[in-house]
Amino acid sequence: MKTFVTFLGRGRENKATGYRKTTYEFPDKSTKTTAFFGLALAEYINPDRIVILGTSSSQWGVLVENLAAEGEEEEARLELIDAETREEVEQKHLDRVASLMCRAVGCEVVPRLIPFGRNEDEQYKILDVIANNVPEGTVNFDLTHGFRHFGMIGFLSVFMLSRVRGLEVKNLWYGALDMTQEDITPVLQLDGLDRVRQWLDALNRFDATGDYRVFGSLLTKDGMEVDKAKHLENAAFHERTFNLSQAADEIRKFRRVLEPNLVGASGLFHQRLADRLAWVDLNGLSRQQAELARQYLKRRDYVRAALFAWEAIVTLVCEAKGHDPINRDNRRDLEILVEVQQLSLGAGQELGDNREACENLNQIRNALAHGTLPNAKRVQKILMNEQKLHKTLQKAFDTLLPNQD
Repeated sequence: MKTFVTFLGRGRENKATGYRKTTYEFPDKSTKTTAFFGLALAEYINPDRIVILGTSSSQWGVLVENLAAEGEEEEARLELIDAETREEVEQKHLDRVASLMCRAVGCEVVPRLIPFGRNEDEQYKILDVIANNVPEGTVNFDLTHGFRHFGMIGFLSVFMLSRVRGLEVKNLWYGALDMTQEDITPVLQLDGLDRVRQWLDALNRFDATGDYRVFGSLLTKDGMEVDKAKHLENAAFHERTFNLSQAADEIRKFRRVLEPNLVGASGLFHQRLADRLAWVDLNGLSRQQAELARQYLKRRDYVRAALFAWEAIVTLVCEAKGHDPINRDNRRDLEILVEVQQLSLGAGQELGDNREACENLNQIRNALAHGTLPNAKRVQKILMNEQKLHKTLQKAFDTLLPNQD
C-alpha cells in the first residue's frame, strides 16, 4: 500500500479556498494551480491512501466545501463548518465527511484530528496518530502546511515509521512558497535530509553492534555498485564467525572503492566510515584482534570482547614463537596459559606475574562461550556483577593484550 500523509493548516488568506491559489512546479516540470497543495501532490504521487492531519482550528470545512458536489452530505458539512467556526471540531465530524472526500479524490481518504503539539504528551499523540494510520507499505510525507513545528514532528515520524515499523519512506515533500519566482512555486524533495538521518542512525547502530551491514543499503542508494558494497556484508559475516583474516581482506577490498569521493549523503560520512574500518591497518593479527576486543568491551558485548581478547593472546603466542597463527594445529597444541605467563611484550613488560589476569580471562571466556559456571568461585562472583565483570576484563586487557601501535 502506498500512503500519503499531509497536514492541513488554518489557511485564512481566502475565505473561499483558505490558502491562496498557487501554481506549483513538480520535479518533472509539470505544474498544477491549486489552493490545496496536499491534494495536488496526492494527484502527482497517486497514492492508495491519503491521511490528512489537522487540528480543531484547521480549515476542514473549507476543504470539504471545495471537494463536495452541490448538496452532497449537506447536513454533515454544515455540522463540520459550525464546529470549525467555534474551533470545536471532533473526530466524529471528520468521520461523517470521510466518504465524501474519498469520492472526490478517488482513493481512500483518512482525515484525522491531532492536538496542537503544545507539550510532550500532545507531541507523542501526533506521532501515535501517524503510526496508527500508516499500517504498511510505503509512505510519502508532505511537510508544507500546519504549524511550523509540525514539520519537525512529521520528520521525526519518518524516523519512527522506518526504524520501528520497518516501513519504506519514499519521499519528503515541501511546497516552497517563499521561493516563488514569476508566479511559479517549486516543489522540493527533502529526501537528502532523511538520508543524513539514516546515516546517523546507521553509525549509532554500528557503534552499538559492530555490524557493517547497516551501511550497505545507504551506499547503494548513493550509487555504489551492489557487488562492491557486498564486501562489507561479507566482512560482517566473517567477523561474526571470528574469521578475522578473511574479514580484514573483505574490508581492504571495500576500501579500494571507498577511497574515491562518495556522492550524496554517503560523502558526508566518508571519513567516519573509514575511521570505523581502520583496525585493519594495525600491524599483525594479534593487534587487530586486540583492538576489536577493546571495541566490543566498550559496547558491553562481553562475549565477543572475551573471545577476541583470548584469540589475540593465542595469536600473540604464535607470533612470538614464529608459528602461523592461522594454523589451527598451532593454536590448539600450544600450552597457552604457560606460554602467556612467560611471554615478554617488550619494553620491559613481563607477564610472569599476571597469572590471575590470564586465568580470569580464560575462565570468563569459557563461561560466556559455553553458558557454564567457571570453576573459580572468585570468577563466579565476577560474572554476577556487570561492573566487576567490566573492570576485570579491562584489567586483563590492559595487562595481557598487545599495544595498538
